Amino acid sequence: MSAPDPLDELRPEYPKRSARGELLLRRVRLADELPPVLDRPYLIKGWLDRGAISVVYGAPNSGKSFWAVDVAHAVHSGENWAGHRVEQGAVLYCAAEGGALFANRLAARKARFAVLPGALALAGRNNDAVALAEAVEALSETHGPFHLIVVDTMARAMAGADENAAADIAGLLHNLAQIVDRTGAHLMLIHHSGKDAARGARGHSSLRAAVDTEIEIAVDGALRVARTTKQRDMAGGAELPFRLEQVTLGRDADGDPVTSCIVKHEGGQPTQRPLI
Repeated sequence: MSAPDPLDELRPEYPKRSARGELLLRRVRLADELPPVLDRPYLIKGWLDRGAISVVYGAPNSGKSFWAVDVAHAVHSGENWAGHRVEQGAVLYCAAEGGALFANRLAARKARFAVLPGALALAGRNNDAVALAEAVEALSETHGPFHLIVVDTMARAMAGADENAAADIAGLLHNLAQIVDRTGAHLMLIHHSGKDAARGARGHSSLRAAVDTEIEIAVDGALRVARTTKQRDMAGGAELPFRLEQVTLGRDADGDPVTSCIVKHEGGQPTQRPLI
């Protein structure tokens, strides 16, 4: 004879219970039946999780795209990133706002991950969310599972939708969640800070509420710094200083040097500061 189900008292026998109601009822568990999660599927331990959504924001020329290229390079190569463990996997960098010289940033970093240049719409009615997920699934057949998708920038991916409108941001987040669900990748949005940098990323506040991780890239004197301003399931408040080191790629037709930059981390391990 089987032991009684401890949840029977939560499941009274209503004569007209819907199939969906029954399914929801069967998903209910007692809190002490759920074991603690000791091993989390991280992308960069302590900074980014697999299957999550992040926003990396900063003022123009703060170095946020250089920083994102550095992260993408680390994930693709599997090398430790500023002293943090990295889960190696394929990367797709959607360079919707890279300009003609974005390739120079990749060459300076000696990057080898996949790049999707040009326009990309992830909001609005006729968006590319499903098509992007399908493209990543197809690429996975030869490159292996994709662990990171970078969208640079969110403003370009809005495709005319309003980043200050709750409904448009909700549509964007729905589409991003679809991509994450289908690919299992972390999706990183590169975004701009608002006119008042102290108020964080530009646009509707529902974006910050919905994402798992928010990272600010700021200029701090002679250095730049990456700060985790939100972490849903990790300790927040990490600060990692870095600088941009100039790299010479060659010379142009006039004999003048052509340069770009790579990220150089300062001091290895990040410091920790309290979140306010």
